[in-house]
Amino acid sequence: LYIMRHKLFLLLILSALISSCNLEERSISEDEILKIKTSLESLALENLKDWEPPFHEDEFLQDFTQSVDFKFTVDGYHINAFEKWRTIVYESMEFDRVNHKHYKHIIKEIQTTVLSKNSGIVTINYIWDYITNDDLHYNTPATVTSVYRFEVNNWKILNSHVSHGEKRLLEN
Repeated sequence: LYIMRHKLFLLLILSALISSCNLEERSISEDEILKIKTSLESLALENLKDWEPPFHEDEFLQDFTQSVDFKFTVDGYHINAFEKWRTIVYESMEFDRVNHKHYKHIIKEIQTTVLSKNSGIVTINYIWDYITNDDLHYNTPATVTSVYRFEVNNWKILNSHVSHGEKRLLEN
């Protein structure tokens, strides 16, 4: 079910961005596309890594736009304001810092679509691997799709959607 929601979300975002791109922005060379794709993938992977110990709240947050059109959704919970997102990030990273002995994202697949010189979409499928303070070891499949926009000399996440699958307890 979460994969179906994720695909619908991606389709809606993709159509909105494509319709907002003018023809000039879409006519870019293969070299430019590859350069943008590489940059977006690197940014997306670093952003995910910032949510691993020792946890880097400020570095994680600097990747997001602070404009009024900011949106973030995680497992159906919608956040429409950057300041609210900032508070959630600090509280959540502190919770993870205190309650986990081990915390890592295992990347399974990354897909990137360059929409224009100023926009692109990155989807990462990964396994959230963690061990609680009670020595319970879990794996949870997850997908994050982020829409990037180039703003004032930097790529920023405009909209992001995270879906977690069913967590699985592993034998120690």
